Amino acid sequence: MDSVKLASLPNGLELYTESPSEALFMYGEIYEHGCYDSLPLPDEPFVVDVGANIGMFTFLIKERHPKARIIAFEPIPVTRRVLERNLALHGITDVRVEGCALGDKAESDVLFTHYPRLPANSTRYPEQKELQIAVCVEKFPDQDMLEQHRGHPVRVQVDRLSRRVPAGPRIDLLKIDVEGAESHVLDGIDAEDWARIDRIMLEVQDLDGRLGTIIRVLTGRGFRTEVMPSPMLLDEVRTFLVIAVREER
Repeated sequence: MDSVKLASLPNGLELYTESPSEALFMYGEIYEHGCYDSLPLPDEPFVVDVGANIGMFTFLIKERHPKARIIAFEPIPVTRRVLERNLALHGITDVRVEGCALGDKAESDVLFTHYPRLPANSTRYPEQKELQIAVCVEKFPDQDMLEQHRGHPVRVQVDRLSRRVPAGPRIDLLKIDVEGAESHVLDGIDAEDWARIDRIMLEVQDLDGRLGTIIRVLTGRGFRTEVMPSPMLLDEVRTFLVIAVREER
């Protein structure tokens, strides 16, 4: 992992990353804009982090809830190794790393695209990055956006969420940030597992009516929803945060 560097963030947190500039961007989203601050959690929550990347969201949860139990899904091999390296660096325990993507069915040897300069954008659906690339090229002509979005193929395993989470405990928070596969992740949840999820936070790019589809799925499963623009992305990219809380909560 010669391309991996140790980045120092404004709050003093140090994390390994392929892209220090992207790590700083995610820091702004998570710590400065507080994207995940609006959902109170119990003292010892069970959290499922789908699209864990280098672990910044996981670190936020463990900072605020040291006894939290977390399952962190990260399918891109180099990013998963960085995540594991960061957990070891800080002695973080009670985090189980799963090296697969999640979808509506179990699959093997699935083609994904990894972006070394923008690893959090790595995706199964690189064609969905066309709008983001076009907007960024127009807004930032002095930056080589095409090079930043130059990806490499990787093969990963895909499984259903209900096959990967332990039966029984309530899921206090399901966080989903999967670059275009949000609906597929939700389709991989069995009815009995839907019933034990209390809170969901997901990011979705509203292409082809995708935001409305996800809202209908969540409300149909008994959640009340709130939608807000993703705070650090350009409006033209049409990316939103969806917060869903089970009605009885």
